[in-house]
Amino acid sequence: MTTIGQAQPVRAQLLSPAAPLLVLALIALLSLGARSYQLGQPCQRPCTTANDHTLIFDEAYYVNAARVIADIRPPAGSHYDQSPLGTDPNAEHPQGAKLIMAGAIELFGDGPFAWRIGSVLFGTLAILAMYALARAAGAGRWTAVGAAGLMAADNLMIVSGRIGTLDIYALAPMLFGVACYLRGRLVAAMLLLALADCMKEVAPYALIVLGLLELGRVLLRHTDPALPDAWRLGPALRRFGLVVVGSFAGFILGLWVMGLIATPYADSAHQLITGGPFAHLWHIITYAEALTAPHGATGIASYPWQWLFDKGAITYLGVSAPLPGHAAGITPVCRFLGEISPPIIALAIPALLLCLVRLTGIRGRCAVHARDRLQLSLLALAWFLGTWGPYQLQSALEHRISYLYYMISVMPGIYLALALLASTAWRSRRVWLRATTGAWVVAVVVFAVLMYPFVAAF
Repeated sequence: MTTIGQAQPVRAQLLSPAAPLLVLALIALLSLGARSYQLGQPCQRPCTTANDHTLIFDEAYYVNAARVIADIRPPAGSHYDQSPLGTDPNAEHPQGAKLIMAGAIELFGDGPFAWRIGSVLFGTLAILAMYALARAAGAGRWTAVGAAGLMAADNLMIVSGRIGTLDIYALAPMLFGVACYLRGRLVAAMLLLALADCMKEVAPYALIVLGLLELGRVLLRHTDPALPDAWRLGPALRRFGLVVVGSFAGFILGLWVMGLIATPYADSAHQLITGGPFAHLWHIITYAEALTAPHGATGIASYPWQWLFDKGAITYLGVSAPLPGHAAGITPVCRFLGEISPPIIALAIPALLLCLVRLTGIRGRCAVHARDRLQLSLLALAWFLGTWGPYQLQSALEHRISYLYYMISVMPGIYLALALLASTAWRSRRVWLRATTGAWVVAVVVFAVLMYPFVAAF
């Protein structure tokens, strides 16, 4: 039986400033291990060459593009097998992430480690960035750890953080960039957001997030002059305008430099994109505009509103056990799911609504604690609306085709809202509410295990 005297040291350890950082480090290491496990699998037996390794989902585009950049001809019949070596045949996206993959291929050889190690590292950085963003928004250490832990346990992030696709490369600098903005480090924010833009064209949505955040802070201060002077319209416009111009200039500079390394090549048109970074940017925009589904979402496509109700999941790859008497081909048995963890998405809307209630219901905002919670709620809503909103508008107005994995850039807003919801419930004096919160956390961990690629197939 634990006595009061014995409980005090435990409580003191949990209240230590170092404790949350140690837990964060443990979460990051566990996530790194989970995403690195069986990194080279699945593979076609006898698995002796790079081509025996199975490409997972859109790796068929991005890995082969990285091969072409690295002067390696993809296998006959695969994407970009006829593209000019040394170019980037996947010109509908910026070259950044593919250049990292190509550099890894040059360094480690053409194989799954080189294809995926960048995603593993950027996935780990994204978890640390999630913590940094929450702290910059005013979250307590344990609330920030909770947000990072949710990211680490979400199946969508686990899978995206171990395969050679682009979104995770863009997410980490997006998070760090917005965190720097909140800290007032505008030059660092510009550079990081420009870097994110160079990875995938969804990254500029971070500027919409910042615009909504500044608008919200200005409106809140208009109703409560006790809030910080930095939330006034003038300073907000100066900060936001500087970062918009600076990050766009950095992106254009990045496109120009990357174009010198790997000239963009429109594979479907069989022509190089000349004319510099603005010509490449125009190609990216016009290519995206052509991706429409006027007859509705079919196949693996889905509508953005469906994502909030756990619809539109994609099986990236499924490898089944051989039938009796049949020789095994691709091994091991696995199932890579493009799906958000059900316990996480189940509470997404209630958590976001709680943030909205906080914006309208907090009193005494001049208190530091109340102000921090106010900003955290505002950021969660701004992130969600600034990243999910454009997909919904494009789908509704332009019939833009969309896929559930687009939620990779949206989920940080949901993680922030859920971490705030969980911390509020945990601090409650109601035993049933604390018990329910604990059970939900356990469910998040259980689903992380059950949906893991090498468990989900069984």
